[in-house]
Amino acid sequence: MDTSGESLLSIICDLVVLALFVNTGIRMLPATRPFPWLALVVTVVVGVPSLLQPVFPQLTDALARDPHATLAQGQWWRILTALLAQDGGEVAAVFNLIVVTLVLVFGSWIWGGRVWGQWLTLALFLVPSIVLNLLAVAWGQTGGGSSFASDGLIFSVFGVALLIGTRDAAAPSRVGTIVVRVSAALASAIGIVLVIAGDAHGVSMLLGLALGLIANQLPERAKRVQG
Repeated sequence: MDTSGESLLSIICDLVVLALFVNTGIRMLPATRPFPWLALVVTVVVGVPSLLQPVFPQLTDALARDPHATLAQGQWWRILTALLAQDGGEVAAVFNLIVVTLVLVFGSWIWGGRVWGQWLTLALFLVPSIVLNLLAVAWGQTGGGSSFASDGLIFSVFGVALLIGTRDAAAPSRVGTIVVRVSAALASAIGIVLVIAGDAHGVSMLLGLALGLIANQLPERAKRVQG
């Protein structure tokens, strides 16, 4: 599996998925939207080391995914810190940070502004990154970045979108519901295409989708969407 995300297919698919996410997210936003503290905090945590790496490249060496250092030297923290290591250059780092902020803002509002929803949003952001970095170590892939985390959270929202209207009191209009479901279905197809093409980002997308479908069935989530 390729974890770089630098192929033309991967770039095009990522941009299409992002457009579908914005189109979907806008239609799913609740009426009450508290200040997105989670998005602010995580953006700062991810952004500071990401933007410092061009000046201090040793940060990348210390944070990035390194299968040899992980397996032979026990540096398992890299599974988590790889999220902070941007290996695509300054432009890619800035773009990734914008995406991180966007998906966390939308994600935290859609999954719920209260404490429970914030923790769930954070989990749906971190778990795909951790799982994919573990898999990448098994695949012998070095590197890092926030795309696995962003893809996972994006597709968790698509998981909600696929089910929207089935029990959600705040579902959009009939036309809006159709648009949301179609967007989620198209995004899911893109994830499958990437997996077939051997792109690890497709795995993070489908994992996020599965986690979103599961999380949407949790009792606390049911209370929120029905209330």
